[in-house]
Amino acid sequence: MPPVLRRLGWFVLLWAAGVACLTATALAIRWVLGTG
Repeated sequence: MPPVLRRLGWFVLLWAAGVACLTATALAIRWVLGTG
């Protein structure tokens, strides 16, 4: 497996984790504001 593909795979994993974290944070903020 070429190093470039491995690096790209890590980048995709980190990007997906960041998007999931931002989505969860946005949902939590909307829930708190909605209930507050």
